[in-house]
Amino acid sequence: MLLYRVHPWVDGVDPAAPYGPLYVPPGQGAGRWDNPDLYSMRYFSTTPDGAIAETFGHLSAWSSEMLLVPSNDEAVRALSCYEIPDSARLADLADPETLRALGVRRITDVIERHKRRTQRLAATLFDEGSFDGISWWSYYHPTITLVATWGSDGITCNRTDPLSIDAPELQDAARLIVREVR
Repeated sequence: MLLYRVHPWVDGVDPAAPYGPLYVPPGQGAGRWDNPDLYSMRYFSTTPDGAIAETFGHLSAWSSEMLLVPSNDEAVRALSCYEIPDSARLADLADPETLRALGVRRITDVIERHKRRTQRLAATLFDEGSFDGISWWSYYHPTITLVATWGSDGITCNRTDPLSIDAPELQDAARLIVREVR
């Protein structure tokens, strides 16, 4: 399965080092599905435009300034393509049958950005050991599928490209979630 992610990048660094495509920053915990005492979460999208929309969707207008990395003048925002094994077991949180089987009574338990609730659900899924991660839809557009994995086995980075404001994937993302590009 191919997945995509936007991240700060410095060309030539070790892929697992800071600014590399496989690096997971320490101190996770702010994300909806994070449980840093249990696992390191990696967030992806199933499409390049989805990864861009999820990363920059909180901005109403997009410009080249959003692609800068304030903490490192050598770093740029990049789009990486990853591959995870097709055998990865993902709990599809957009599927009513899956939600029912997991004991989720209300769809709003997944839709709402209620971190305590979503982090608890992710911890339960992790503890069960039946899943390698989860998939669900983006807040910014329901056709964007997001994937988060707590396992790192078998994740490879196939390609990393620096983003530009003129990149077709960025333009597609802006159109999809209706953002002005300056």
